[in-house]
Amino acid sequence: MVRNRLRWRVSNHAATALIAVLVGCGGSVHPTTDPGRPIDAGSAALGTSWSLVALPDSQSVVASYPEIFYSQTAWIAAQARSLNIEYVVHEGDITNDSTEEQWDVADHAFRLLDHKVPYALTVGNHDYPGSGAVTSRDTSMFDAHFPPERIRQQPELVDTFEPDTVTNATYAFQAGGQPWLILALEFGPRDAVLAWAEGVLDARPGASVILVTHAYLFIDGTRLDHVAGINQYSNPHDYDQLQLDGTNDGEEMWQKLIAHRPEIRFVLCGHMHARVRLTSQRQAGPPVHQLLSDFQAESLGGSGYLRILTFMPTGQVTVRTYSPFLDQFLTDDENQFVLDL
Repeated sequence: MVRNRLRWRVSNHAATALIAVLVGCGGSVHPTTDPGRPIDAGSAALGTSWSLVALPDSQSVVASYPEIFYSQTAWIAAQARSLNIEYVVHEGDITNDSTEEQWDVADHAFRLLDHKVPYALTVGNHDYPGSGAVTSRDTSMFDAHFPPERIRQQPELVDTFEPDTVTNATYAFQAGGQPWLILALEFGPRDAVLAWAEGVLDARPGASVILVTHAYLFIDGTRLDHVAGINQYSNPHDYDQLQLDGTNDGEEMWQKLIAHRPEIRFVLCGHMHARVRLTSQRQAGPPVHQLLSDFQAESLGGSGYLRILTFMPTGQVTVRTYSPFLDQFLTDDENQFVLDL
């Protein structure tokens, strides 16, 4: 049980001191107070491997344990050089209720990364009005705190579906001697968004792509499929407003975009309370690795666990799950594994 929950209001220059006064925890939980403590970067020599950090649904920590969210981004900033972190992505549900208070927490957390490590954000159903019910696709709260002008300070932002929001956006960068593209798509992307994504990929031939969207895999490791999915729930098609606007679930995204685009190498998602993965073959080209990570239903709103994907010069990708707040790895097969590109 966590006691003395703290609500932070901090200036940018003081944000890195937050971790020194983390919330007190009962039981065997002993959060680290040193965001700069390094971890083993893996077997590859520094400078020949690179990392991408994926932040799972932060809704519970933003709502109840903001200090845990700050510990994550402070640690990423401190480890950016030692782990050669090229990018950070958020898998959606940044907030729980899309309130001003919760967006302020997210704002402060990501300011720890501004001008240090580039990041790409995706919106989940809890980032729209309705506290998860999605009463509209209005992203004005998200846009007020993460406007395109702020994200464009990162030179990697190359395109957006709409000019006034990065709800659907693409980011280009070089890592490991090759071009990469992050394709961040909205919750239950519309057909027009998928068509835009096709155009973006056509315009960037030769780049390997990491697609990030909130809802894609179900808890059993199959794609969300409102037609053939067995005993599935929380599909984007289950939200009335999305039905009005048009939406696509995981299987539809696979059929309409991913299956015929061999440059898409990874799909990262959250939404469902599970850690599962699916590697799918295509008729042509390499396989695509689809990874779901969501810890929000665990203690302390997920205890600050995040995913570190380290791309090795051997063509393998090591995936590790680590909490800067607890200074602890999860080493079971669901949370630590190696993939072949």
